[in-house]
Amino acid sequence: MHFTSLLAGLGLALSIHAPARAEIFDMDGQFPAPFRDVSLARSIGIDRIGGRDGMALSLAIEQQLGRRGPDGRPHFDLIALSRGGPDADAIVSGMADASIRKSDVKRKVEQCVEKQDGACKKKEKVETTCLQQMVAFSSTLRVASASDGRILYTETRPQSETIVTCPGDKQDRDPRDVIDKMVRKAADRFADDIVPRHERYRIRLREGREGMDKAMAQAFKDSIRLSQRDPAAACTQWAGMNQSLPGHSALLFNLGLCAERDGDYATAGRLYAQAGKADEDIARVRDLTIGRDDARARAAKR
Repeated sequence: MHFTSLLAGLGLALSIHAPARAEIFDMDGQFPAPFRDVSLARSIGIDRIGGRDGMALSLAIEQQLGRRGPDGRPHFDLIALSRGGPDADAIVSGMADASIRKSDVKRKVEQCVEKQDGACKKKEKVETTCLQQMVAFSSTLRVASASDGRILYTETRPQSETIVTCPGDKQDRDPRDVIDKMVRKAADRFADDIVPRHERYRIRLREGREGMDKAMAQAFKDSIRLSQRDPAAACTQWAGMNQSLPGHSALLFNLGLCAERDGDYATAGRLYAQAGKADEDIARVRDLTIGRDDARARAAKR
């Protein structure tokens, strides 16, 4: 009986302290690239990327920038550079080099120390000499405006990884495979820097009911649940509640989410500022505004 009572008590405690499921709004929008000046170019050409791994990085960048975006086509027109001069709006150049440094290291590995009839009878951890290969890769990429030579982007990113191979290892890692992975990572990071991103994201609703009378508190609670089935209807209810109880933080914040969901970023930013404690949300709608404006500016140039 005592054990059963203890379990019941634990179950009650867990039910009391288990967090309620947070209600969210699913949204999507276009965020600007970190290097906006490059992202606004309509076309881009890849000049010589020097170094032992320059050609591999050049091809990886071409592959990355050739991928389709949210509108079904690549963000940039990729231009083959001609001898007569650059025909692209922006030109990529740089260097990429990898190196491998080998050395012996001591490691304790499990080895068979006693065999019988061809089968291992006893294993022990023994110190053995292993091969350590330190793989280093460094890429420097630069983007310049073809029209006036302005440097729009320059970044150097080193990468490193250590491979240790001991006698008896079932799989030997090839340093060339590691370098190939680093090249792809460098190309991915470059694309992330210069290509805007279209994202689906989730923002948690505010559910605080402090300051509401009992009837409104229940109505607000019900509207939060409704928001998961019918966001537009919930937004209408919050607008009505805001008329009756203006300035309530949760109502203002959730109405900001309604505006953001509808793409009215200016209203969303104003409501977040009024709600308070929403610096990240204000920054997000500011970025969304820039991302949308940039997309419209590029579309107008096509």
